[in-house]
Amino acid sequence: MIKHMVVIIVLLNLVGCKLFQYNSDPKVIANGITIAKPATHSNLAYIWLPTANTGNKALYREAFDNNVINFSKKYNLTNLNPKVQPMFDNFIIEQGGAFNTKTGKLESERVQAAIQFTFNSIKQTYPNIDNLLVIHPKENSIKIVDGTATWNGVEQHVLTRSRDSVEFRPAISIALQYYNDVEKNNFHEVGLDLHAPDLTDNDKYEQILKHILTPIVLLNTKVK
Repeated sequence: MIKHMVVIIVLLNLVGCKLFQYNSDPKVIANGITIAKPATHSNLAYIWLPTANTGNKALYREAFDNNVINFSKKYNLTNLNPKVQPMFDNFIIEQGGAFNTKTGKLESERVQAAIQFTFNSIKQTYPNIDNLLVIHPKENSIKIVDGTATWNGVEQHVLTRSRDSVEFRPAISIALQYYNDVEKNNFHEVGLDLHAPDLTDNDKYEQILKHILTPIVLLNTKVK
């Protein structure tokens, strides 16, 4: 077996190929996000728009949420998503659904009303909540050069055997809306993943979570 591996490596070198080191974790390269009301507490309130429930996006949502659970434990956050998400979803359902039955598009006014309702409702229980993070998954086609992809403020690598390779692959980004009573249109877009969602890797998105959550929650690694 070892001899076979040596032969393969020699052959790859002879044909001018090389193996790139594989790193499945996205690395944030963007500047920090700033918002009008910076973090004052460790209560994390975020919701997904209904577009996160369709197709492959639902799996990325699940992988992201799994990472949030692990991240919250590590940094002593109170993850309010399990309480906040039903508020948003139920409001949408009571208003007739999130999508226009004729066009299939999101009912933007209805969605914004649901966001405002959710923000007001969560503040009644948690008065210190300053921001509600609204997440919307988006599909991208990105360029990969020599195994490295850079898009929407992140860098990620894939395994390639070609020395000077250029290819395009689908990737997932997340559009973010930092919603508070001062600004309601603070939007950002951050790359999430160009690999298939991994539901077993609970710290894959740690850098991304630090990047997008630092503006709205205090990260504390000390034991409570």
